[in-house]
Amino acid sequence: MAIEDWLIQQQQIYQNLPDASPEISIHPVSGEWQTSAYLKSQFWWGGGASIEACRQVAAASNPELTHLGVLSFGPVQEFLGGGERLRDWAVASWLCHYLTAVAIYRWEERQGQVLLPLHRSSPLLNWLRDEPCDRDRFWQAELPNVITGLHPQDETWLQDFNPIITQEWGKFLEALEEEVSQRYSPHLLNGQGWQVIHRDNAYLWSVYTESTPLSLATVSQDIKQLRERIESRKIGRQWQATWWGGRTSPSAGHLSIWHPGLKPIHDGGTWGLPDSQLKEWWLRAANESRDRLSGLVDSDDRLNSIEFVRRLASVPDIIEPTLQLLWGRTPPPCPWGQFPDRATVAAAWVVDRIDAETWNDTLDTLYQCCLDEKPNFRWGMPKVDGKNPPHFAYPRILERRYLKERVPQEKKDTDDEKKIIKDWEDLSQGWESPIEWTVGWRGDGDNMGKWLSGKQYETLKLQWSRWHLNQDAILQHQLNIDPPTLSANATRKLDLPHVLDLSVLFGCWNQLLYPLTERHHNAKVIFAGGDDFLLLGPLTEAVSLTSNLYRLWRGQLSPLTQPLDPPVDGWVKRESEIYPVPGQRMDFSLGVAIAQRRIPQSLWHRGLTEAYKEAKNQGRDRVCIKVLFNSGQSLDWVCPWRLWELLMHVGLTTEEKTELNRWEKLLSYLESNRLQQSDVDTVRDLIETLWASVGIALTWEAIETVAEYDEFDDELGNWSWWIGWISVMGFLARQQREREKWVERVGGNNP
Repeated sequence: MAIEDWLIQQQQIYQNLPDASPEISIHPVSGEWQTSAYLKSQFWWGGGASIEACRQVAAASNPELTHLGVLSFGPVQEFLGGGERLRDWAVASWLCHYLTAVAIYRWEERQGQVLLPLHRSSPLLNWLRDEPCDRDRFWQAELPNVITGLHPQDETWLQDFNPIITQEWGKFLEALEEEVSQRYSPHLLNGQGWQVIHRDNAYLWSVYTESTPLSLATVSQDIKQLRERIESRKIGRQWQATWWGGRTSPSAGHLSIWHPGLKPIHDGGTWGLPDSQLKEWWLRAANESRDRLSGLVDSDDRLNSIEFVRRLASVPDIIEPTLQLLWGRTPPPCPWGQFPDRATVAAAWVVDRIDAETWNDTLDTLYQCCLDEKPNFRWGMPKVDGKNPPHFAYPRILERRYLKERVPQEKKDTDDEKKIIKDWEDLSQGWESPIEWTVGWRGDGDNMGKWLSGKQYETLKLQWSRWHLNQDAILQHQLNIDPPTLSANATRKLDLPHVLDLSVLFGCWNQLLYPLTERHHNAKVIFAGGDDFLLLGPLTEAVSLTSNLYRLWRGQLSPLTQPLDPPVDGWVKRESEIYPVPGQRMDFSLGVAIAQRRIPQSLWHRGLTEAYKEAKNQGRDRVCIKVLFNSGQSLDWVCPWRLWELLMHVGLTTEEKTELNRWEKLLSYLESNRLQQSDVDTVRDLIETLWASVGIALTWEAIETVAEYDEFDDELGNWSWWIGWISVMGFLARQQREREKWVERVGGNNP
């Protein structure tokens, strides 16, 4: 079929079609026309179908492709959630990205055509095809774990394709084992443990497929229904794995801590190993790792088989030759060797507050006195490493855990170790404060299934005529045609090219996330695929990056973009270009999890996922802040975006009291006047008086300027919701005060 066949509804509304090539771009959400190099339309009459979307659809023009199929694999979140290092998150995201890329490659190798996700510009797919690729983006995880494509009518085609995920994962593990056990570490990482790894990982992924005959008229609805059927099957399944000999890992209860001598139960294994054996192997592994294996493991690591695979794959000297062994070509250099750890992310703010000499002198003393070594100066945080010169010493020496890992084996459990720790405690007193808190952001677009099916266009009553030529546009572009015939009340119709335009839009959004996060903020992108993303950064970025993500999404003023003059929904000015963003009509939800230093990473990841889901569950188009304390307690608050912009940047009316003092007093007043049943009028009368009493520059009139009608009555009339906001502000003010005390003590700079 030709590309025009997908756009038959657009052809029929024109009496005569223009011959001219398009010079415009049409936004897939707002329908606004612009002269831009992005989302440029393929046809005047195509209703906004972009060149990039049409190029991907054109590849699916084989008339033998008569069925529409969807494939999904999981459990992705469980695969991402384990791990004890931040680079474990990054490599897990990339491995899922790799599996999707290989599945797309194999799908098309078998004469099918993948429609979603948008993949023609994927660097990894281009590399697999042995085509030129963007080497700088090769290691960026962006492909989701759901594939939608066309396949032949053969009833067994999709069923036969189902095992591909498990097969390709098995091939990856075999190449990984060969590289590790034969070349990388033949004396340490070999033995029965690899049998256990292969057995566990054979049960790791569950794959789901659904298919239906292809119908041009209903393709967007069919995609939505197929995905919904798969999701219902996934939700109903209890993710299971097999038990085998070994001690249960605390981070994944159904698996065991990896050890190269472990055997499955049916092979003579036992239900447990003595702690002394486990400890001995992991200590030996840590010592060898420190000397030769790029810091692969720490002495207190206890990784199960799946976690161990991720850790192995995170070493550039392992993953690069593994891919070469699999595909016969050299991949671009892997950057994970310099991936930041939690201490590095948490401490990133210090480079803006104290000079390098002050910081380096103290850390150099710690490294020299406690470990008899020099610090390195590569953090893995783009903005920090970009300060050239000066360079700041790597901060992990401020973690007691790191110190204990680096103590030589011959000094373990001796007076020498006690002296090293005592010296560290004396020298580092107070200097661990910069690494107390680390922040994660996870968000994505709301109602994406409804956007992809066209339902959201009906709900918002977005007129179909907005995506087509009107008389003014025809005159402006000097086209000798009649305007299209469209019903005044017709909402936008979707076919496949327009569905793909949403993917093109989010490809543009992903290209904004990296510079906003890593150049304009002191943070790091872990994953950015479609409308879904995961970021990490220090506490100082918690409010500012959150706000700028919202502004960037909506097309408001941000460090990267600015609105057009006059504003046009969905289009912004980026440097000298007119650039697309999701805009005012598409909402998104964000979870922000702030974790204290000793919170296990698996709990932090779980808290981040819970925060993101809570923002959606409480109405969407919201942000949820979750603070995780070492005590096991947490602070949770969910806020609509328009109220966030007002409440999180509120000013003070006087300078008599400190900011922390104001919030603590205000919290005390509210808690002493806790209302059993509250409503908007009661809250308004009480809280305005309290704001004024502590010098908070906020009025109910300002609230009403952003809260339309009774849109946010559930929040504004809830006394507990206001207590949640004040608790968050008090927490942030307290941490700001602690930072200022530390900066003053070490001789830093004022902000």
